[in-house]
Amino acid sequence: MKPALRAANLRLQRRDHKGDFQLAVPELLLEPGERLAILGSNGAGKSTLLRILAGLETPTQGHVDLSTGGSVTMVFQRPIAFAGSVAHNVRVALRTRGLPHEQVEKRVTESLGHFGIAALADRRATRLSGGELRRLALARAFALEPSVLLLDEPFDDLDFEAQEALSEDLIQIVARTGVAVAFVTHDIRRAALLCDQIAILEAGRLVQLAARDRVLNQPASPSIARRVGMSNLLAARMAPGGWVEAGPGLRLPSRHDHVVGTPVWVGLRPEHLKLETGPQQDSGIGSARICSMISDGVLCTVELECGGQRLRTHLVAGRGLAREIKMGDILTLSVRPEDVHILPRERGKD
Repeated sequence: MKPALRAANLRLQRRDHKGDFQLAVPELLLEPGERLAILGSNGAGKSTLLRILAGLETPTQGHVDLSTGGSVTMVFQRPIAFAGSVAHNVRVALRTRGLPHEQVEKRVTESLGHFGIAALADRRATRLSGGELRRLALARAFALEPSVLLLDEPFDDLDFEAQEALSEDLIQIVARTGVAVAFVTHDIRRAALLCDQIAILEAGRLVQLAARDRVLNQPASPSIARRVGMSNLLAARMAPGGWVEAGPGLRLPSRHDHVVGTPVWVGLRPEHLKLETGPQQDSGIGSARICSMISDGVLCTVELECGGQRLRTHLVAGRGLAREIKMGDILTLSVRPEDVHILPRERGKD
């Protein structure tokens, strides 16, 4: 199967009032029906990359190919509404396509229905709420039936409930239409929910592009680990038997066979750490003392002291162990060897 979009050897050099900026993306592929999340800090080049993929900005070097011969549509971070009704806003986008009137009306009805705003078809678009306007912008884009859809911060300024509803609609519509989607977001949770692939940009450089689970569980660097929620990151050294020593009182099991004494970073996702009240298991790290507990009503983040190191884990708020434990309690902490991620570390970089 041909990719819906292929970008190769993309480079952009730009100088403006903010200073010099360089973008470097060796290769980026989007398969039909694939959902790619683009993550990075402010100024990393995420929106610039989208604009290049959309043909709105010309790279200094490289090219973007639409292998399937389809089209690219981009929805901007701040969607706009044209004068007239909601339905008229979708019709305007279709008028340049030379489609028969019946087909235009069919697409208008279907696209508004996909995003749950069919009942607003006759309302003036300028009177829509922020969430409704964002749904209109997406309906307008899907009505064009692009092969590639680019979304710049599609959940910006939406409350949690609106984000959840829009996420579910997008997943269903992408599955139904087969459109390839690339979207920019700062929200790793939202990215993990929606995407198949994750691309990480740092200072204009594409530093990792891989399947979602690989990026989340095997980030390519400490900075990527922090960005994707691997908040337990410890300086350590390899010990005999595949164990990792992260201090005189903390040994972790692993499946790595680096030379004993090799300096490494060890990364642990909070959700992979297991707290128990019983005796230590084979995968046990040791005894851990609860230093703090913070709950948002959904998750309870527990900060622990174990072997002289601070670690975090998550529990379901108000249920099970989260209801039984309290500050100062001593529990058993364990982790599976396959969930211990090892990264290279230069000597002296602690």
